[in-house]
Amino acid sequence: MSSSLHNTKLEFDQKKNVFVTQLGEPDEEDYNVRKFPIVEESEWALVKDGTRTLQSTLLLQKQQEMAVVDQELESKRREFAVRMERCMNKQNELRVEQQKIKERVEKFDRFVRENEVKRQRALVKFQNERKQQEIREQELSVLQDKYEKLERRQSKLINKIEDNRKFERYIQQVVDILPEGYLELSDNMMKGVISRYNTLEQANASLLQELMQKDDSIDKAQQDLAELNKSKTDEVLGYNSTIAALHSKLEKCYQITHKKEEKTVRQKIHHRNQCQLYGQLELAIKNIVDMKCRAVKLKPGQPPHSLIEKLSIIEAYLLERESVFKMSQEAATPISSPGPA
Repeated sequence: MSSSLHNTKLEFDQKKNVFVTQLGEPDEEDYNVRKFPIVEESEWALVKDGTRTLQSTLLLQKQQEMAVVDQELESKRREFAVRMERCMNKQNELRVEQQKIKERVEKFDRFVRENEVKRQRALVKFQNERKQQEIREQELSVLQDKYEKLERRQSKLINKIEDNRKFERYIQQVVDILPEGYLELSDNMMKGVISRYNTLEQANASLLQELMQKDDSIDKAQQDLAELNKSKTDEVLGYNSTIAALHSKLEKCYQITHKKEEKTVRQKIHHRNQCQLYGQLELAIKNIVDMKCRAVKLKPGQPPHSLIEKLSIIEAYLLERESVFKMSQEAATPISSPGPA
C-alpha cells in the first residue's frame, strides 16, 4: 500500500493550531483558532484499522475478478480442447495426404529415373551409331579418293603407253638393223636391246659420277658438311622449342577442356535437379488446387490454369482462411471492462 494512503502527518494551514482539553464558549479572540479533538488511541492503531478495512475491500474485489478470470479460463480451455481436436483431425488428414503425395512423388521419381536410363542408353547407342557412320563415311571418302587416284593413274598410264608406242617402233627398227650375233638369242629381242641400253646407261652414269667425285674438292665437301650440320642443329633446336611451346599449349588446352567438362557435368546435374524440383512443385501445387480450391472450376472450353494462376488461387484461398480465422478470434475474445482500483 502506498505511503500516501497511510500518511499520519498532519498538514496545518496558516491558522493557529491547538488541542482542546475543555469545551467552552468561543471567545472573539479564539475566532482564529482551529480546534482538534483529543485522540487517545495510538498512531499505529489508527493506521492498522484503516489498513484492515482497505485490505478486506481489495480482497473481495480480487476474488470477484478471480472468479471472472476462472470462468473465462474454463471457457478458453473448452474452446482450446475443441480446437485441438480439430487440429488433430486436420493433422491426420494432412498426414494421409502427405503420404499420398510422397507415394506420387516416389512414382514420379522412379518414372524420371527410368526415362533417364532409357535416354542415356538411347544417347549412347546414337553416339556409337554416329561414330560408326562417321568411320564408314571416312573410309568411303578414302576409298573414293583412292579410286579417283587410280583412275587418274590409269588414264596417265594409258596415255603414257600411247606415247611410248613410238619408242617401241624405234626399238623394233633398231632390232631389224642390228647385225646377227650382236645380241644373245632370246625370245624377245626388244628386251635384249633395252637391257643392253640400260647396262650401257648405268656404266656411263657410274663413270660420270666417279669423274665428278674426283673433281670435287675435299675441303668443299667438309665445309658443306659443317654448314649442313649447323643448319640441321639449328633446325632441331627450333623444332624442340616449337614442340615445347605446343606441348605447353596442349596441357593448357587439356586443363581448360577438363574444367569445361566438369562445369558442363555440374550444370547438367543442377539442371536435372531443378527440373525435378520444378516438377514436384508443379505437382504439389496442382494437388493443393484440386483438394483445397475445388470451388474454382473451369468452364466448358476454358483452357487449364497456368502455374501463376494456380498460385494466385492458392494465395486467395489462404487469405480468405486467414481472414476467417481472425474474425473467429475477434468474435471469441470477450471485451473485458477495467475493474475498480
